[in-house]
Amino acid sequence: MTPSDSDRRAALEARDWIVRLTSGKVDAQDMARFKAWRDAAPAHRVAFERERDFWQELQVLERRAGVRRGAIPAAPLRDARLGRRAFLAGSGALAAAAVGLLAAPRLEVWWNADLATAVGEQAEFSLPDGSTVLLNTDSALALDFQGGARRVALLRGEAEFRIAGASEGPFQVASLGGESETLAALFTVKELAGDTIVSVSEGWVHVSGSRRSSDLAGAASVAVGAEQQTRYAHGEWPRPAVPVDMDAVLAWRSGRLIFEGQSFGTAVAEIARYLPERVVVAPTVAQDIPVSAVVSTGEPLVALRTLAGTMGLSTSRVPGVLILLS
Repeated sequence: MTPSDSDRRAALEARDWIVRLTSGKVDAQDMARFKAWRDAAPAHRVAFERERDFWQELQVLERRAGVRRGAIPAAPLRDARLGRRAFLAGSGALAAAAVGLLAAPRLEVWWNADLATAVGEQAEFSLPDGSTVLLNTDSALALDFQGGARRVALLRGEAEFRIAGASEGPFQVASLGGESETLAALFTVKELAGDTIVSVSEGWVHVSGSRRSSDLAGAASVAVGAEQQTRYAHGEWPRPAVPVDMDAVLAWRSGRLIFEGQSFGTAVAEIARYLPERVVVAPTVAQDIPVSAVVSTGEPLVALRTLAGTMGLSTSRVPGVLILLS
């Protein structure tokens, strides 16, 4: 096989991995196979980085094509039978930009992840210090347990940690520039709609944000106890801890999502984590209206359509790519 043939084959394999990694169906075994392929030869790593850069450049095409987050397409999307590979092969800038919106963030996550779950999957893992983590749908973690450190980064999604006490130091979870730290606790960390949400079932967790200026109002860190919750956005300090119903917070473990007065936009973002498509709400829709509902994580499309129906909205879908509520 000539070098050019070898490079061509590596490029084709890299593209195939991109299709898999952006499908929303990646599990821990897929991650292991991907990393084994990536590390098997320098040409594989180079080929994948080149293809990954291509998808990131699609965000430039996105802006040039006028596709914005929350924008309404010129023509309504239908529940068309459009295959993922056909969509990826499309030559139009609009099609490329739409796929790039979905692909680029996930590719960056899977490149750095040590543990991951597919859309709709939950999986429990043992960590090197004896702690355990339960990953919810479409979630990913990077681990750092070198030199006595006990540190993980939540790259995507939601994780419940049961931390074993240890003499070597605190257990730390990084997310959106902030950090949650404990010696021993049972707690969840979730990224949703630009916020990190930390909820504690047992013990104490100290949560700090990423602000550093002393002239800003608020506290740089908060202590969160059992049955309490805090949240922060990137570049902000955490909010004061407030009481929370942990049965509702952890309902996903039994296949349910419980909304009790959360905003419509928050409920949509929560359900969207169980769908492989990108969910977009038209900008004319009021997303701050409170909703209350109990839905099944096993039927997220039904749940999304039902929730949209309560708001008088229609649902248009391109399977595997995009769902528009308008």
